[in-house]
Amino acid sequence: MKQYIHALFSDILGKMYTAGKLSVLPVVELSVPDAQFGDYATNVALRLAKQLGQSPQEIAEKLAVELKSFDIQHRFSEIASVGGFINFTVSKEFLLQNMKAVLDQGELYGSSVAGQGKKVLVEYFQPNVAKPLHLGHISNAVVGDALFHILKSQGYKTESDTHLGDWGTQFGLLLLAYKKYGDFNIIEKNPIDELNKLYVQINTEIESNPEIREQGKQEFVKLEQGDTENRKLWEQFREWSWQEYDIIYSQLGVRKADHDWPESFYEDKMPAVIDELKQKGLLIESQGAQIVPLEDYKLGTAVVIKSDSGTTYLLRDLATYIYRQQQGFEKQLYIIDVRQQHQLAQTFKILELMGHIKAPQDAVHIAYGFLKLPEGAMSSRKGTIIQAGEFIKSVQEKALEIINEKNPDLKDKESVAKQVASGAIKYFQLSHNLKSDIVFDPAKVISFEGNTGPYLQYTHARIHGIKRKAGGEIDISQIFDDKITISEQESAVLRKLMQFQETLETVTIEYTPNLLCNYLFELAQNFNSFYQAIPVTQETDEQLKAFRLQLITATAQVINNGLYVLGIQAPEEM
Repeated sequence: MKQYIHALFSDILGKMYTAGKLSVLPVVELSVPDAQFGDYATNVALRLAKQLGQSPQEIAEKLAVELKSFDIQHRFSEIASVGGFINFTVSKEFLLQNMKAVLDQGELYGSSVAGQGKKVLVEYFQPNVAKPLHLGHISNAVVGDALFHILKSQGYKTESDTHLGDWGTQFGLLLLAYKKYGDFNIIEKNPIDELNKLYVQINTEIESNPEIREQGKQEFVKLEQGDTENRKLWEQFREWSWQEYDIIYSQLGVRKADHDWPESFYEDKMPAVIDELKQKGLLIESQGAQIVPLEDYKLGTAVVIKSDSGTTYLLRDLATYIYRQQQGFEKQLYIIDVRQQHQLAQTFKILELMGHIKAPQDAVHIAYGFLKLPEGAMSSRKGTIIQAGEFIKSVQEKALEIINEKNPDLKDKESVAKQVASGAIKYFQLSHNLKSDIVFDPAKVISFEGNTGPYLQYTHARIHGIKRKAGGEIDISQIFDDKITISEQESAVLRKLMQFQETLETVTIEYTPNLLCNYLFELAQNFNSFYQAIPVTQETDEQLKAFRLQLITATAQVINNGLYVLGIQAPEEM
């Protein structure tokens, strides 16, 4: 609808511009005002006042008249000027047409070809080898999975990569700890927990003996240089780790990545990056290290190779972007928490200086806030983490407990409980503004009330329950004219349905899944308000009954489609 309004203004203002009335075409911004003022509003008249030397009210009145004559599709029942604003009220006819479009398009409603098949790489779920998965990894996987589905729904050719953290000094420390304290027979029984204990132990010792860190660095240098023992241990750590990571895929329902290009994958690609940096005069030596000075850009010093000859994350990130660009990806999205903001800013600036990044949208860091416990941040070094597997299991158990209370005769309760738990966990993360830190609250995660995943899933299931009660197939082919009487509550649902596509477009451009969550919550609230006030299955007027059954069917479809692009399943019964 916003595109349609912009097209109307484009015709009118374009004529004013060519006629010499305007020196500059103003930007037409639209907002969604309070319902009493219509469905859309613009203050473009205020922007035109100075150019035309007229009052905003006078300009708004003239524009409103012209807009009505240009609205040949009759999408608006009213276009009115109020002060210096122009308000648009969508017609009942168009609202009914949109409801019919939802029913006709089904699962495709809301999708588009706006992305024009552009190849996009979304990097998310980057766990580190030999470390247990915790709530932070869940956040990363959930956000990336949702953005992957959202971009794909809008016509982008989207692929994903985990970019496994399997290289760097931390692995040197782990190798050192294993050699000093490790027992293969003990570790094999519970590898990730036991390896994490070794990692915590070695970091504890570093606090009193910093020299141990240098020993760990040397172990990593040996790994990079192909030391046989270190290579064998590193490969074993990777194998154990992948067994642990399956939790995210099998229990949480996150989509498996299209590519497995871990940090170690770029080992043989880093020399070419170093050569290119030298050729372009960007790399200099400083105190035995190889650096790129970025002080002029207020980004400090970027260390590419350390003084001990060890490579850095930065160098691997440079090689990563260049390689993926060579594979045809026009845009690369990095789903990484805000703590990596400085390092990625350095990476993107160097890539820009090298000529690989031409525009800001080529490489985007989608920085999400840090997930905290009430007592503070989690830390694997300190051993203060909530493991992902245990947490997911506890939420599944709570979901099953609630289902047993609400619907003890439900078939496949365990399967539904798994869907509810997964949806609850995902929605808790996605419904928050990504840029804000989140204090983890277990009670809110699984709540069936308020702006939560279970509330939306329950609303979706409730609608399907109403349809089952109505009996028979819902006739979605029946078309209603604008003479049908529509209540205020029904109108609110119709208007909210109309906003789905625009919401998805905004979320895709701004990478803000919380806006989609807010939209779905408001739609569910509108539906529940309607259902409490207006009869559906008990309606005696057959035309009204048919209309209301179509309306709730369309509502369920949009909730399903919205949850799907968030990576959440919508059970039809729970």
